[in-house]
Amino acid sequence: MKNQNLKLWTGIGMATLLASSGAVADEQQRDHHDEMMTSGSHGGEGGEHHGGESGEHHGGERGEHHGGEGGESHGGEGGENHGGERGEHHGGEGGEGHGGEGGEGHGGEGGESHGGEAGAAFSYFAAGGEGGEGGEGGEGGESGSAVSAVDSDGAYVAMLQMMQGHMLAARELIKSGEAAEGRPHLTHPWVEVYPMVEEGLEHRGQNELGERLQKLAEKAGSVENWGDINKEFQAAWVATEQAVNAADGSKGLDAASVSKVVLSLTKQAALEYEEALDGDRFVAVHEYQDGRGFVLAARDYLNSHQKVLKKQNKEAWRDAGKALDELQTAWPTAVPPEKPVVPASNLYAAQARLELALAPYLY
Repeated sequence: MKNQNLKLWTGIGMATLLASSGAVADEQQRDHHDEMMTSGSHGGEGGEHHGGESGEHHGGERGEHHGGEGGESHGGEGGENHGGERGEHHGGEGGEGHGGEGGEGHGGEGGESHGGEAGAAFSYFAAGGEGGEGGEGGEGGESGSAVSAVDSDGAYVAMLQMMQGHMLAARELIKSGEAAEGRPHLTHPWVEVYPMVEEGLEHRGQNELGERLQKLAEKAGSVENWGDINKEFQAAWVATEQAVNAADGSKGLDAASVSKVVLSLTKQAALEYEEALDGDRFVAVHEYQDGRGFVLAARDYLNSHQKVLKKQNKEAWRDAGKALDELQTAWPTAVPPEKPVVPASNLYAAQARLELALAPYLY
């Protein structure tokens, strides 16, 4: 697999945080160590801001965009606290330096290489211009390191959307009977994304979200069916919605910022997809699932802002929808197919076409 180091974080901070908070229970460690050691690294951040309790917008089982149990929008992706995004599984259950049970915070989304820093997927919000498509420019956190969830509403929203992308993957898997696959994604919002967006949340007075995500992560290891986690999931989803609305509420982001959120999600999805592959087979299942969650999140976020986008440029809106349709074909099912439907190189090209379609809003 390529770019293994793109998403490695310094794990000391998260390991300490999780140890002190009790986010990873011993029982969870025993239950999931073998699973995590064989199923590849986890990662991806994402999420869209529909769903949640009280009639949120699109819900739907299996990540569909309509309906939804209890009004929540798209399930969610969870994950145990093992390594971080793309964190290799070299450590053991004691929280050793790379991956391993115990919730080490190595990895993280967006290709960042140091804890808490936003990386390649967030380079669209970096000072000095947009991030390059296709996983180039800004990988390893170079251009993304200047991104701040405090200073940039767009980056802040993109990180929260990535949280929901993880949650989407978890809900889809658990509801379809794949609880073991879905559990890891339930912890990713807390373990991998929260450290990046924490200061932005505090800056906007959204302190409740961290507690909700931690509870979701703590419960993940005991989940056997959706009823086991529904309450915690709903609470975390609603808190995420509220946090998004702190920057993307009645006024909303402008068309350029909305486009950058969508591009951040889809760029991260492409990075996840590539990391999931070894030749012509998927070896890191959770990476593939994260990517699927992020694309679903990108779709919902784009659709939820169609009014402002259509008002500015209807043709660009139409073209962006078609480009996203093309991109989404790489993830036909929640569980990856035996062989990839789309080569990684073609997926990066599709993501570049999406950026081109959104260009009228960006420039």
